[in-house]
Amino acid sequence: MLAITLAVFLTHRGVIGDRVAPRDAMAMAAWLAQHPADWHTATDLTEAALDSPAARRFELWRAAYGLARSTAPRSQNPMIGFVRGGLFHWYELNAADRAAVLAAAAPLMRDPPIFVELLRPLWELTHDMGWLRRTAPDTINAFTELRTIAAANGLFGEYREIRAAIRRQRLETFRTSASSLAAHDLPQLLPSPIEQEYEPLVRAILAELKRRSFEPERFGETMTSVIEYALRHQLPLEGLTPFIEAQQGLPAHTRARLALALGNRDAATNIEMTSAASSPDWQAYHLERAELEARRGDVAAANRHLSLVMVVRTDAEVLDRALRVSTILHDDATAAQLRRQLRALSNAPREWLGTCGHNELCGSAHMLTWTNGKPVTITATAVQSDQIAPYLEIYADDARVAEAEIADERRFTIALPAGVHRMEVRLVNPKITNGAQRRVRLS
Repeated sequence: MLAITLAVFLTHRGVIGDRVAPRDAMAMAAWLAQHPADWHTATDLTEAALDSPAARRFELWRAAYGLARSTAPRSQNPMIGFVRGGLFHWYELNAADRAAVLAAAAPLMRDPPIFVELLRPLWELTHDMGWLRRTAPDTINAFTELRTIAAANGLFGEYREIRAAIRRQRLETFRTSASSLAAHDLPQLLPSPIEQEYEPLVRAILAELKRRSFEPERFGETMTSVIEYALRHQLPLEGLTPFIEAQQGLPAHTRARLALALGNRDAATNIEMTSAASSPDWQAYHLERAELEARRGDVAAANRHLSLVMVVRTDAEVLDRALRVSTILHDDATAAQLRRQLRALSNAPREWLGTCGHNELCGSAHMLTWTNGKPVTITATAVQSDQIAPYLEIYADDARVAEAEIADERRFTIALPAGVHRMEVRLVNPKITNGAQRRVRLS
């Protein structure tokens, strides 16, 4: 083969004298007149033509693109060059040229990396959310980027539609890909935090794990969120027994809570005894263990676990659990006292956690509240004036129960069943138009 190559070279020595294609736009045009099949140079000229001083540079741009496309119809490079050139000179283009650029960009946008590259420039130039949604690839990342743009620019109807599309896409990805994904990759299909509208996907993942064998050590924080969501909402956990004995993959306090939920009290005790069970992370475990021991009739154990939390805090969650323990133990006097404390707490001014000022929301904030069946009211007041209103989502126990834009002030009235509830408020557009931090006062 080498001998044949050498013979061809020796009989065609003129090849070493072939000129290299020029880089100047006008010289490239002249070159293409002599080498019309050189689609590489035609592509380069497509991207460079509008930057040239040529009097007919727009015609040169269109002609170079037409030549490149006709000689390399399967290559994306000519389209990329045409779109880049057009975007850099967008305000110089007429309506027909702009339409041609968008037509060339549309098939490129189906490629996820190109979509990420072109999304922001195309939005800034066109502000056409409908076109971007039609051309976006069916990926969670693409929809997430679109959702962010919609929220930041006050397109709240589109924001809600894209949010629903993300949920459908996550479910569809599980349906089509679950069998090919490793078990430890399945929880990655869920968002963080997990919302109640994703409960069908949580249940599907738990059912899939029940059917499989897996290595608990390979799971990470997302699986911790899945298990804690399942514990809060009493979902089936039978397939998660391997996590109890695993030394890695889940925090010890989550493993202990899982053991309790699966009826393995001894395993929960072993994990508790070999861990720093006095840390704040263990409070949920102690509250659950107190109720379990009360149901078993072990008053001393119930009080011991309850006191480990009550010496640290006596908020609505702790008082409500203590009330349940007292009711189970038929301690009517203590139960009556706890009800009075809960009523007083529900009437006290609310303190939101996670704020960036006194009850001022900058991202997300949460609180625990107790109700005896009366609706909970939350008042939101926009602190700054801005051409785009803040948009809030309100969650109760992981379920979205209200949402709206706050033009000035808005009161939300939320009906909840009697008991303790974890409320969360999220600001979906945390920046005002000039990029400064947005603030909403909660009360």
